[in-house]
Amino acid sequence: MNFTSMRREKTLYIAVWHGNKWTRAVVSMESRVLFWLIDCGYFLRPEESTIYVPLSSEFKKLPSKVFEASIHGVVPIDKFLNETCEIENQVCMTWNDGAIHKGQNLITTSKAIYFVPIAIMSTKGNDVVLGDLYLEIPGEGTVNFIDLMELWPVFLQRNPEAYVKNLSEFYVSRRKHHACLLKPQMVPNTELPAMTLTTTLLKYRTIAESAPKLNVELDSESEDGSTVVNKETQKFRLTPSEIEEYSGMYFKEHGKEINVLNMLINKTRDLIMCERYKDRKSVGRAFSRHRARLQDNTDLLDDGRYDDFEESF
Repeated sequence: MNFTSMRREKTLYIAVWHGNKWTRAVVSMESRVLFWLIDCGYFLRPEESTIYVPLSSEFKKLPSKVFEASIHGVVPIDKFLNETCEIENQVCMTWNDGAIHKGQNLITTSKAIYFVPIAIMSTKGNDVVLGDLYLEIPGEGTVNFIDLMELWPVFLQRNPEAYVKNLSEFYVSRRKHHACLLKPQMVPNTELPAMTLTTTLLKYRTIAESAPKLNVELDSESEDGSTVVNKETQKFRLTPSEIEEYSGMYFKEHGKEINVLNMLINKTRDLIMCERYKDRKSVGRAFSRHRARLQDNTDLLDDGRYDDFEESF
């Protein structure tokens, strides 16, 4: 078997002897010859001693043990200087080195990792499993990865509008082979909702709102969307009856009408953050000019006093 004959095929499947066992692979010849091990998740550069044979057709139909996954609903942000020489956050299309380093450090230092799938993103050459990533952090419990990345220095932002608008930019993959489309069953007896690069914001919000939650003992879902194993945070939560009661209540301050529920949600978040980091050593201050928003895209505070929000850690 030689690479000249293999070039005639659209997808080049082979079996490679690697790690004292046979493993499936596809051949990549974009810039140089590499074997993508579809059940291991990395490339192998073949040498003269590398043993490989054509893969039997029956093994081409089996799902890949490794699949591409993605956290949903967030966009990368970077820092820039505005006209008044102040540092502000700006949405970008790629993750900078700081974001990559921080994310890798959080994952490698965590005690356990949990991924909760919510949907399948189908692209022309690949399927990507969308979901929520949770890390078990010593001394803090199980925390949503997004919450950790939103701490100073901030590298990402919850922004469904920008996320959906740029789906075609975020989900570009080189893994163009049929095995990428064969996913193991993620949730027993459940079909994950399907998304495409043209999915609307309304459909994405519907999928995200009905997504399954991480099932860990003593979990409590905080008002900022995180799931934290921490009994103390439960006393800062609003019950469904309280949400219904306060949603229609307003009061006036300086002649402006303010919704009581919006104010309480904002204060609840403040209390949760204070409780979570009350024992941490101060390392400085972080500034954000982004207004907090509810799922319906309305401001948490209507009076505009919190446009410039300062948070101390």
